[in-house]
Amino acid sequence: MGAEEIDLLNELIHSARDLVIHGLRIKIAKASREKYVGEIAYLAHKLRDLEDVDALFLLVMLEDRIHIIARSRAPEVDTSEILQSFGGGGHAAASSAIIREESLEDVEEGIVDILNKKIRPMKTAKDIMTSPVKSIRQDSTIKTAEDTMTKYGINVLPVLKDNIYTGLISREIIEKALFLGFKDSNVNEFCTTDAFTVTPGTSIREIESLMIEQNQRFMPVIENKEIVGAITRTDLLRSIYEDILRKSRLDEEEQREKPSMGKNIAALIKGKFPEKLFNVLTLSGEIAEDLGFPAYLVGGSVRDLLRGETNLDIDIVIEGDAIAFAQAIGRKLNAKVKTHQAFGTAVVITDSLKFDVATARTEYYETPAALPKIEMSSIKKDLYRRDFTINALAVKLNPQDFGSLLDFFGAQRDLKEKTIRILHNLSFIEDPTRAFRAIRFSERFGFKISKHTLNLIKTAVRINLFEKLSGSRLYDELNLLFLEAEPIKAVKRLSELDLLRFIHPNIALTPSVEKTFHDIDESISLFKLLFIEEPLNKSHLFLMALFEGLKVNDMEQSLKRLVVPPKAKKEIIEGIEQSRQALSKLQTASQKEIYYALQPLSTQTIIFAMAKAKDKAHKKAISLYLTTLRKIKPALAGKDLEKMGYKPGPAFNEMLKAILNARLEGRIKSLEDEVKFVKEKFKV
Repeated sequence: MGAEEIDLLNELIHSARDLVIHGLRIKIAKASREKYVGEIAYLAHKLRDLEDVDALFLLVMLEDRIHIIARSRAPEVDTSEILQSFGGGGHAAASSAIIREESLEDVEEGIVDILNKKIRPMKTAKDIMTSPVKSIRQDSTIKTAEDTMTKYGINVLPVLKDNIYTGLISREIIEKALFLGFKDSNVNEFCTTDAFTVTPGTSIREIESLMIEQNQRFMPVIENKEIVGAITRTDLLRSIYEDILRKSRLDEEEQREKPSMGKNIAALIKGKFPEKLFNVLTLSGEIAEDLGFPAYLVGGSVRDLLRGETNLDIDIVIEGDAIAFAQAIGRKLNAKVKTHQAFGTAVVITDSLKFDVATARTEYYETPAALPKIEMSSIKKDLYRRDFTINALAVKLNPQDFGSLLDFFGAQRDLKEKTIRILHNLSFIEDPTRAFRAIRFSERFGFKISKHTLNLIKTAVRINLFEKLSGSRLYDELNLLFLEAEPIKAVKRLSELDLLRFIHPNIALTPSVEKTFHDIDESISLFKLLFIEEPLNKSHLFLMALFEGLKVNDMEQSLKRLVVPPKAKKEIIEGIEQSRQALSKLQTASQKEIYYALQPLSTQTIIFAMAKAKDKAHKKAISLYLTTLRKIKPALAGKDLEKMGYKPGPAFNEMLKAILNARLEGRIKSLEDEVKFVKEKFKV
């Protein structure tokens, strides 16, 4: 930088005017020179960095022209929009303009006026607060406060008197009061009554100053003396971090990086989802906005968007009345709406689309492995109750923020690192089925389970937590696990983590069982290649593979533990033995013998027999039955025999069976052959 540029920079620094608009720090600096000076854009960057401002406007008079150079780090200050009025251009972070026949002072005042009109307000408490907030009555006991904190996993409770906010009580104070023997004392005797509070419209900058300067980790948001939300240090840090990322993107002038905290993925949603679904999501945001509710797309569909996949299993969460929302969008789409008032959930069904709607909820567990108790809550709490970080993502659907990504728990980091990570340390204690889901997702996506998560699973195994798990929930998880593309991989992980013993202690993943799993997969593939459109319970086939080495009593005990329906239970136990018997008859069997060996069996048992077949002759016989033999039947029916002069009765069954046998033996092949065969063999 030459002497002229240094001299100009000094003049700009000393002439600078500082403004604060909606909490944003803006600097306007002006100077004049008789002859042209280069590097003004460089000086703008230098001055902005020296002064650490959100936006900077340089006004430099060179000869008869005023050069305006604008730079912005704040998304709220769009420099191209500001300088548009001066005939300038550029983009949000950097713009310029040239003006003739104006004074520096007039241009400066013009910029100030436009800034006051154009700058969008910064985020306020309402934008980052958690709502609703769990609170406690002031006449509640210290012990009740401790129980509430433990139940909901929180460290601070607002204290209320007739719904009016009166103060805060922290876990630290509760523990000291309990230690000193005050468990039956009222909360109001120990609560902090002089904690700072803010309103929904308080700027983030002001909240930041209060929480840091006053060392206050929990900021109540009060409106009309009632608590409407709360801001924690984590909320504040996240907001600050989002602002830093947004500013860094503006500095780079392009948003090239992958989705991150605060990123808007509206374009990704539009590109990956069918047009009809995208339109439904935008409509959802509009309807929610009209009702005064925030609306979010959550769960697996968001996770898979960031993985580059399309998942049309759509779940929408409403911070408010989900049923009212579902009914409103149902009317708009002329859709069928099924509601569940007790759970605050609904299903919306159109001709081409089905999606679930739920009220944002939190949950707590009264005992390990029990079903959770559900209460209304915020989107942050709703996501926190989910199983793994990668499933705790949400996208805002309301028009102003459509596509804004919410990632409170580091899901994007874990997606990038291909890691399954639990949300909190008691997660498996509360719901042991999450261990099975961890394995299922790990094998489906090719992700590793984090070391910490694995350690927590091992702890849950060591304390026999899975014994408390209801059989029906375990059965549901096994069914889902067996439906994965390669279930044997998941079963191996179950075995490695000693989880198979919770199905039955004698179940073991031997090389023979492992081979049966592979053979079942091959047999199912062959079944599909034969274009056989019959339902097949893939899950039960793999259960048969696991149970095959058990004694019948042990099988019955396991199936009882899993609460398998009676019909399925019978088919699994009998199917294992029936497949053995059938295979013993197929080595050198005729077509007729193959037919009668397999015809009494269910399709599932036949597929299991195919998987267990040790040689090609067995497999060939079963394939022949599935493709050809089982379709063979007499062309003649009872009414035809009656027309031929035969008297109806038990003899008809004998005649039809004789026809079937003759067809299986290849002795007759047509209707005419059957008529001739009957007349020769049976007298009228």
